[in-house]
Amino acid sequence: MKKSTLQLGYALLNTIGDNGHEAYIVGGAVRDTFMEKELVDLDIVTSADMSEIIAIFPQATAIHTTVPLASMVMNGVHVEISELNGQPIVENLAFRDFTVNAIALNAEGEKIDPFLGEQDIQAGVLRLIDPVAITRDPLRILRVARFMAVYNLRPDQKLNDTCEVKQKLLHEVSPERIGQEMNRLLSSDDASKGLIWLWRRGVIAELFSGTRMSPSPSFAAVAEAETLSEKWVIFLYMIGERDVRESLRKWRLSKKWIKNAERLFFYMKKRLSSVWSKHSLYHAGVALAVQAERTAHMLSDTVPGGKLDVERLIASLPIQSRQEIAVHPLEVSSYLNKEPGEWLGKILHELEIAIIDERISNEREALLAWVKERLYET
Repeated sequence: MKKSTLQLGYALLNTIGDNGHEAYIVGGAVRDTFMEKELVDLDIVTSADMSEIIAIFPQATAIHTTVPLASMVMNGVHVEISELNGQPIVENLAFRDFTVNAIALNAEGEKIDPFLGEQDIQAGVLRLIDPVAITRDPLRILRVARFMAVYNLRPDQKLNDTCEVKQKLLHEVSPERIGQEMNRLLSSDDASKGLIWLWRRGVIAELFSGTRMSPSPSFAAVAEAETLSEKWVIFLYMIGERDVRESLRKWRLSKKWIKNAERLFFYMKKRLSSVWSKHSLYHAGVALAVQAERTAHMLSDTVPGGKLDVERLIASLPIQSRQEIAVHPLEVSSYLNKEPGEWLGKILHELEIAIIDERISNEREALLAWVKERLYET
């Protein structure tokens, strides 16, 4: 994929060149080529203006953001083409963030590397081209952590110092962008490396107000988690966040996703402090209980973490959902000759608990008799 994507890039540069314009492959595709990583997209800059780019590639869509670009998919590869705006390529590269991102390739495959980005790649070092890059976009502080996690790059001391001094500027970044960058970091193979760096620099404490952790944290469990919600839940637990909902809402994540993560956090935390109760298993359900068991195990060896054990416990419950109760709610209402109302929901809830606690068998006649007796008691 890497070679074919790169060859596609060279073909696009030649097409632009045939129309009388300079063009270069830049950004992540070049960095990933030198790091022998899979290429997932292509970024191209050209001396052509947007109208000329669209004329050359009529299938492209012009996107008018702060940096206008033409976007298209070719051979399954996402391609973005932007203007040089009359700048020489070296000036364009100088405006980028890190030296490893400031390398260009021309149509002949020749490297333009004025800031020695390839040398830094080989040395495993992450350096800023100019400290003002952090001021221009403070989100780059979180990007440092992601590059550590994904590319195993080590920030130099100047970058460390700049991020510590400038971290309060993160409050000027839109919450959505921070949430998206945290998602990328948490989803990376070695997220713990970037998270530890953020913790030591004080960035996590800056962004997450309720943090309470040891001076030498380990986020290894985050990498073991299977889903993004598990990764977030483990991370928030490890930094001592109490209000998971507010913490996640702050980053404008979806309401449904937050609700699911909050339930997972609740049952995971409950499982860390005690064995499963019948009530907890019933209300969690199979999928959530298995997930909570697994995430709790990642945080504590005292939790077995076995899927089959949880499934066996749930299977042993008298019922696994309200739908399995042997009487229908309207049947209860009809039997008692009473209009449905708030009372019915309360009675059914009590009935559920009684069945789960095995104080009554899940049989129609026994349930109706219990309901009638319970109603007269109240």
